[in-house]
Amino acid sequence: MRSLIAASLIATASLAALPLVASPAAAQMMAAPPVQDQVTLTLSAEDWVKTDTARVTLTVDAGGGNAGSARADVLKAAAAVSDKGEWRVVAFDRQQDAAGLDRWRAELEARLPEAQLGGLADRARQASRAGLQIRVEGVDFHPTLAEEEAARTRLREALYRRVTEELKGLNAAFPGRDFRVGRVDFSAPVLAGVPRPRMMAMDKMAAEPPEDSGGGLDVAQKATQTARVTFSAVAPAGPASR
Repeated sequence: MRSLIAASLIATASLAALPLVASPAAAQMMAAPPVQDQVTLTLSAEDWVKTDTARVTLTVDAGGGNAGSARADVLKAAAAVSDKGEWRVVAFDRQQDAAGLDRWRAELEARLPEAQLGGLADRARQASRAGLQIRVEGVDFHPTLAEEEAARTRLREALYRRVTEELKGLNAAFPGRDFRVGRVDFSAPVLAGVPRPRMMAMDKMAAEPPEDSGGGLDVAQKATQTARVTFSAVAPAGPASR
């Protein structure tokens, strides 16, 4: 028994004395990453977010009827104000007046071309009748989400071209260094200002546009996009230490 214990201790001591040899793959993993030289700069681009339509909001008050016919009635009333856009019911409420009669109030929205805004309030009054009243609540000239996203895409594409040009110039200034794009961080795009007030005066909406106004004027907001770009290159190896 004592001889077995002694042999085990000798074997353990022999293994501990052996030098640890790491495999080439493990040695590569334990090696420090190469030092990177970096050049960081900020680039900006601007573009216009254009829209030739406005978001128009209508309120329709109707009395009598039932819920099934009331919805069709308010959509028909909105189409009488303008049939150049797709009206959507965004709110629909049932109320009762003092006499206990059912009344319906609906809020509708549509994107209309600017040429349709002339005389909008007059057409709403003309489409109204006893038991059905239509009011123009507001006109908003903010661009649509699709128009904003298209502008953001154009801005990123412009910045990518700038990044490519900067990378080419950097490698020309430092030949043999082989800089590459290490990182690009985009900030949130900024839309400058509000192109038109949300609520237009009723007298302006009632005024008819000139006959030669065509499809209306483009309404635009300036959009600015900024990107922080980092170019990287492996640092040259230093002189070997003796």
